Amino acid sequence: MKDYYDTLGITENASSEQIKKAFKEIAKKEHPDRGGNEAKFKEANEAYDTLKDSQKRHDYDTMRKYGSSMHGDQFSFRTNDMGDMFESFFSGFGNGDMNFTGPGNININRRRRFQQNQSINVRMALSLKEILTQSEKTISYKLPSGREEFANVKIPAGVGNGVTFKYKGLGDDSIKELPRGDLMVQITVLDCDGYERKDNDLHTTKTISCFDAIRGCDIELRELNGNVVKVRVPPGTQPGTLLNVSNRGLPVHNALNINGNLYIKVHVIVPRLSEADLKKIKGL
Repeated sequence: MKDYYDTLGITENASSEQIKKAFKEIAKKEHPDRGGNEAKFKEANEAYDTLKDSQKRHDYDTMRKYGSSMHGDQFSFRTNDMGDMFESFFSGFGNGDMNFTGPGNININRRRRFQQNQSINVRMALSLKEILTQSEKTISYKLPSGREEFANVKIPAGVGNGVTFKYKGLGDDSIKELPRGDLMVQITVLDCDGYERKDNDLHTTKTISCFDAIRGCDIELRELNGNVVKVRVPPGTQPGTLLNVSNRGLPVHNALNINGNLYIKVHVIVPRLSEADLKKIKGL
């Protein structure tokens, strides 16, 4: 069993604030978007997800203490458990009707159902601007019966392209005596406003003149959230240079205020000069 306390480098009596602080330090160092170790980041994230929740932490501590304790070869089963076990074992035989007399005179006569209500698959397209913050969308979809259904879908900030969310019990209900199927919502994230996504980083292009590239200049860039950020282009900047603005990309972890980076590719324009202008700059 994984030792989440050891993963975060904390004691079992660590407070919530200490747990959060420990994970934040690891996330800053090991997040793959920052050149860290992806495996270590995932382990730390798994540990933090469990220990930050009081109920999950209580269950985890209980499992650590009692979960693997066994006494020789002594095992105890409730009669219902034995019935379910034998039913599961023999479920692949015959036509689904099963009669079995097991320990404690358990009588099993159940009709196995091989039918089930199906899952409903829905695609949802969102722009980069829409996933900057957590949001909730109302979607409509049709069931096989033709009835229109509505569902509220929570979209976390920085959601990945192609991620599918499962909403249990919101799918097909054609077979009334069986549980409803599930609703599967697949997210497609679209580039917008001149920004392109690569993992949690944002990429865009800015055009300057060759004279600004030579002298250096300040450029203003409007971010997806509407804020204007000023970026310094250093003197002697070459065409195709990537300028990095840290922590201005898509959200990686909202609670810890960790974002990807913003990369600006510099496109340099060389103007067509007249003979007179060429003579003026010839001696430069």
